[in-house]
Amino acid sequence: MTDQAGTVQDALFGDPVTVQPDDHGPAATQDPREVARIVGLAHDPGLFLVERSGQVLRADPARPGCADALARHDGDTVVQLLDTGHLRLGGTHHVHHAGSEGPARSVLVPKQTRDMVSRWDHLHPIPTPARASEPKKVPQRSTGLIGVDVVEPGKALVCLGHTGQGGTVLREAGRYRVENDHGALVGHASSYRAAARLLARYHGYTPGPVEIEHEHRAHRR
Repeated sequence: MTDQAGTVQDALFGDPVTVQPDDHGPAATQDPREVARIVGLAHDPGLFLVERSGQVLRADPARPGCADALARHDGDTVVQLLDTGHLRLGGTHHVHHAGSEGPARSVLVPKQTRDMVSRWDHLHPIPTPARASEPKKVPQRSTGLIGVDVVEPGKALVCLGHTGQGGTVLREAGRYRVENDHGALVGHASSYRAAARLLARYHGYTPGPVEIEHEHRAHRR
């Protein structure tokens, strides 16, 4: 029994089939490259339109009189170009396809369309902007050995090697507050060692090895 939701329609060359309705029409393309490609296919090897079913076929140059189905998206583009007049239908041919045979009309390329695609071929593509050369990076100086003196539990003084720079590290709510020599906040770190490296980068140096000394422990001895 035929589904009432479907529509009985002739198949490729006339055999009736049930076609389910589809609310989604073919999507129009605005890509000139796609249009040029379809126009090229219509010119060589050639395209056919089966008017009974609306299917678009591609001629098989190795088998005269035979054709293969075109991809649905490409077929939609052919229909779009026929509707806009960029392609037009020619004479009727007897075509063999997928074990069936029947009439199909050739798809022709008007001279105006050939000229349009030819003009596109001569257009210069938009040049890709040249990437700006990256500025040469000035090698960063190393701090040398970084000294971290833990003067009391939760407080350390940092000396960035031979640079003359340094700062203070204070334990605060489970993490370490890092300050410069003037008491301004630099950031927070997870340990004394991480704090020392943060200070080095803050002053523009590559962190060197870090040596931590706990003075308050030494004084207890």
